[in-house]
Amino acid sequence: MTPHNDRPSDDRPSDDRAVDDRPVDVLAVGDASVDYFVHVPHIAVADDKAIGRLAGVHGGGMSANLAAAASFAGARAALATAVGADDLGRQALDRLAAQGVDVSPSVRVPGGHTWFCVIQLDPTGEKSLVGAVTEVKIPEVGQISDELLRTARLVAPLADDLDWAIGLAGRARAGGAKVAVDLEPDAVAGRLDQVRELARLSDLVFCNQRAADELADGDPERCAALLLAAGAGAVVVTRGRDGALCFAPGQSWSARGPRVEVVDTTGAGDTLAGAFTGSWIRGRSLADSLRAGVAGPSLCVGHLGSRAYLDAGTGIDSLVRNVTLDAAPPLQGF
Repeated sequence: MTPHNDRPSDDRPSDDRAVDDRPVDVLAVGDASVDYFVHVPHIAVADDKAIGRLAGVHGGGMSANLAAAASFAGARAALATAVGADDLGRQALDRLAAQGVDVSPSVRVPGGHTWFCVIQLDPTGEKSLVGAVTEVKIPEVGQISDELLRTARLVAPLADDLDWAIGLAGRARAGGAKVAVDLEPDAVAGRLDQVRELARLSDLVFCNQRAADELADGDPERCAALLLAAGAGAVVVTRGRDGALCFAPGQSWSARGPRVEVVDTTGAGDTLAGAFTGSWIRGRSLADSLRAGVAGPSLCVGHLGSRAYLDAGTGIDSLVRNVTLDAAPPLQGF
C-alpha cells in the first residue's frame, strides 16, 4: 500500500503520533458508495421536477472520501467497508485502490447490493443528495476485529449511527489507537448524551455548521467548548466557503482557503476531515493540519465528484501555501 502522494519533506515526528510502528496511519471504518451526478437547472423540491442530464458517475461515501483524503495528505490509509458482490461494489473498491487506499479490510457481501447516491447539481455547484441505502452500507460490528483495529494508529468510524461509532471508538482506544469522528447533523439531533460519550473517546472531532446548529444554536465556539468539556482532544468546525476553525485547550485557529470556481461541493467536508487527520497523525501540529485540511476542499470543489481531484496531479503542499491561517480568540475556560 502506498499513499497517493509523497509525504511532505518536512514531516517530522513531534510526539507519539509519528513514532508508532503500526502499518496503517488512518483506518476509516464505514461506507463506500457510487455517486450519480445530474446537472439540473434548479434543485428539485417537494412536488417539483428538475429535468437534467447525467454528468458523471464517481466513487463516493463519507468514509471512503476521508480515507482517500488522508492518503492525499501523506498518510497510509485503509478502509474497512461492506459492499455488495455486484458491479457497483467492485467499482467502488477498485477506484479507491487506484487512489492509494488499502481496501483489503473491506468485505463483499454475496447477493448484496452496494448503496448509491443520486446528486443534483445546480449551476452554482451546490448540491442536493439522495442516498439509496440498500441492505449493505457499513460492516457489521462482528466483521471489525480487534486485531484489525490494532493495525491502525488512528481509527475513524463513521458517525451516522452514534452507538455503533461509540462501540468502535471504545474498542479502538482500548487497542491503543487514536480516534477521529465527523459528526453528522441528523445523527446528533436530540442525542447529546451519546455525542458527549463519543467526544470523550475522540482525539479529533469534526462538525459542520449544521451540526453546530443542533448542538449549540449555530455558535461554533459554544459547540467546540461543549465537545472539549466532554473530553475531545481537539474540535474542528467547518464553515464551507469560510474555511474552518480549530479549537483545543490553549490554542484556537482559523483558516480560509483561496477563492476558487466551484464545480461540485460533494465530499468537501469529508476531504477536509481526511486531509486534516492524515496530516495530524503523521506528526503535524494542529495549525499545520488545519491548513492542510482547508487546502483539500479548495481542490476538491473544483472537480466533479468527491475524489476526482486526486487525478489532477496537484500535490497538497502547493495548496497549503495558499491557505490563510490566523490565531483565533481562545475559548474561555480552556
